[in-house]
Amino acid sequence: MADQQTEEIAMWRRWLAFWWFIWGQSFCAWGIRTSEPAFFRTGITLYTYALNVWPTYAMVLYRRGLIRGRELSQHHEALNDLTRVIEIDPEWPEPYLQRGLFQRFHGDPHAAITDLQQYLALGGDTYWRLEAQRQIAMLREELETRVE
Repeated sequence: MADQQTEEIAMWRRWLAFWWFIWGQSFCAWGIRTSEPAFFRTGITLYTYALNVWPTYAMVLYRRGLIRGRELSQHHEALNDLTRVIEIDPEWPEPYLQRGLFQRFHGDPHAAITDLQQYLALGGDTYWRLEAQRQIAMLREELETRVE
């Protein structure tokens, strides 16, 4: 699905979106170095410019979702971005992991378990597999203690 959508975007638009994305990445890298939220906000703006040119650029949505959720505490917006990534590329494991973790720590344990299980089913990398399994076990235990 993602490949068909990529072919429908003119090459010049893909290049322009790519450069907005790279510029946004550089601002977010400075944000990580300095812990200055203004860099992250500028990065988000640049990611949004890239998405205005290429609305289905999944990597940009993914990175924007991560920055929104992790660095700017915009959890609702982060979940929206990650949901859109999953709609564009449902076979990409990492968005399920990240969305599951955001849901886990921001109030939706059932959705978190579903996403983390999907991450495992899609064969996410070894390091994060263990963490996803651990989070699922903890969530199930927490849900069981709530019921009792």
